[in-house]
Amino acid sequence: MIVESGFYALSAVAFLMVIALLKNGDHPKALLSNYVIVGTVWLAYTIIISRIGVMNNFTLPPRVPLLLVIPSIVGIIFLTERPLFKSVIKRTPLHVPVFLISFRIIVEMLIYGAYRNGIFPQRVTFEGLNFDVLVGLSSLIIGFLLVRKKLSMQALWIWNLVSMFVLTLTMYSFVSAYYFSDYVATTGHNELVSFPYLLLVSVLLPIAIFLHVFIIRQVLEIRKTDVA
Repeated sequence: MIVESGFYALSAVAFLMVIALLKNGDHPKALLSNYVIVGTVWLAYTIIISRIGVMNNFTLPPRVPLLLVIPSIVGIIFLTERPLFKSVIKRTPLHVPVFLISFRIIVEMLIYGAYRNGIFPQRVTFEGLNFDVLVGLSSLIIGFLLVRKKLSMQALWIWNLVSMFVLTLTMYSFVSAYYFSDYVATTGHNELVSFPYLLLVSVLLPIAIFLHVFIIRQVLEIRKTDVA
């Protein structure tokens, strides 16, 4: 019960984190309105495909990546390219999205809690192939160094790329555990594709990706300004 409530609570907090970032833009009302509309549509889409059971089949092709992960990545890249979003990137201090990435510490605690409750396989925790908790912990150090102006853009770039690789490895741990093993067949645990655990893929993962894309666009914007 605590883990399930944790997924709901952290998803709400993550949603509010993005709202806090959007308030830095030139047109916060328009940004927030668009975000709420897109977020509502996305959540409705997630609920629908969960309820109709389209993701309950764990044979190939992997439905969770195809129906949730890939569309969210495409949407994030598209939306952060919009002219309306550029002012958010320019006006947000570099350390802010870095510090926000620390929310993944709690994500990893929830994943581990779900594993201890017999919901997730060990493979998707930090006892398996998931080292994402290190990204969350290191974000606190990187954010502090940025505040003190003791970190170069190159170092931030490298940390961000390494962190994205770790996130990719985490996604692989889930895909391999659910689609390239007999975990679901032998245990019957397919809660990944039902609420609240589906929020891990439909909300928490996209926001983690969003923060990394945000940092990339910030660094590129700073480099563009330095060249000019």
